[in-house]
Amino acid sequence: MKENAQLTPNVRYLLQSKLQSFVGYLNLEKGLSKNTLQSYTYDLQQFIKALPETICSFNQIDKRVIDDWLADLLHLKASSRARKITSVRQFFEYLIKMHALEKNPLQHIVNPLLKRLLPDTLSVDEIETLQGSMALSHPQGLRDRAMISVMYACGLRVSELCNLVLQNLFLDENFIKVYGKGSKERLVPIGTVAKTHLQQYLVYGRPKLQKSKANNAVFISQNGRPLSRKTFWLHLKRYAKNTKCAKNVKPHLLRHSFATHLLIHGADLRSIQTMLGHSDIATTQLYTQLNPTHLQEAYKKYHPRAFADALQQKNEPSKKATDTQSGKV
Repeated sequence: MKENAQLTPNVRYLLQSKLQSFVGYLNLEKGLSKNTLQSYTYDLQQFIKALPETICSFNQIDKRVIDDWLADLLHLKASSRARKITSVRQFFEYLIKMHALEKNPLQHIVNPLLKRLLPDTLSVDEIETLQGSMALSHPQGLRDRAMISVMYACGLRVSELCNLVLQNLFLDENFIKVYGKGSKERLVPIGTVAKTHLQQYLVYGRPKLQKSKANNAVFISQNGRPLSRKTFWLHLKRYAKNTKCAKNVKPHLLRHSFATHLLIHGADLRSIQTMLGHSDIATTQLYTQLNPTHLQEAYKKYHPRAFADALQQKNEPSKKATDTQSGKV
C-alpha cells in the first residue's frame, strides 16, 4: 500500500483529531512517558497517511486494508513491525471504547515473534575501569563518575538517571526515589560506592556547574541545565573508547549489568523486577538466560543442598584412598 495524499480532507481531519484525543487519553489515563507518546503519534500518523483514498470511515478499514498495510512493513525489523502493530491495535481499541468503531480490524493479527537475546554486560572490572577513566579534578569528571556509579548501582534507565532531582535523594537512608515509565514511583537502594561518588559530586562538582538555584536537577551540564541523555551517552562512549573497551558501551548496558550481576550473586527475580521497575516479570526473566557456568556457580554458592554436597565431598575419603587403606589395589 503506497502513501496516498488524496484521502478526503474531512476523513483526514477526523483521523487526526481522533489521534490527538487518543494521545491525550494515553497521557492522562495510562501515564505513558513522553517518548512512548511520541512513538505512538509517529506510528499512527504513518498509518493514516498510508490509507487508500477509498476509505471514508473507520469501519471501512477491514482485514484487506490491514493486510496491505502489513505487506508494506515487511522491510522493517520484527521489533519495529511489532511496535507499529501495537500502536494501531491500541488506537482501534480506544475507538471502540469511544463508540467510533464497531470492531478491531487487527484482531486477527499476531505480533511478529521477537528473538530475545541475552543483553551484553560489563564485568565489575570493566565498570571500575570506566569509573576511573575521568579527570576528577574537573566537576564534569566528578559528575560523570557519579552518573556511571548510580546507574550501575541502582539499575536505572538513562531517562530516570537524567531526570533525578535533589529532593528524591535520601542518602542518609541509603535509597533514592525514581519515577519510571508511566510516572510510576519506586524506591531503589544505593550502595556505598555509588553513594560516595554521588556525595563527592554534590559537594565538589555540582556547585561549580550550577548557574541557578532554581534548578533542582541532580546532574547538570556546564551550562547549568539538566544533562541530556544524548550528552551522557556521548560521554560514556568516549570513556569506553579511552579505556579500549571492546564492547559497544551504551547507558542501558550498565542497567543490564546491574540485573545480571544481582542474579548471578543470588538475588531473587521478584526483587530484581521491583528494583528495575518492570511491570511484567516476563521482562525480568530475560536475565535468567545466563551462561550455564554462571548459574552453576550461583547454585554452588547459594543453594543449601550445594553446601551439603560440598561438605560431604570434603569429609568423605576418596574411593581410591579407602581401597588403599583396605589393602585393595
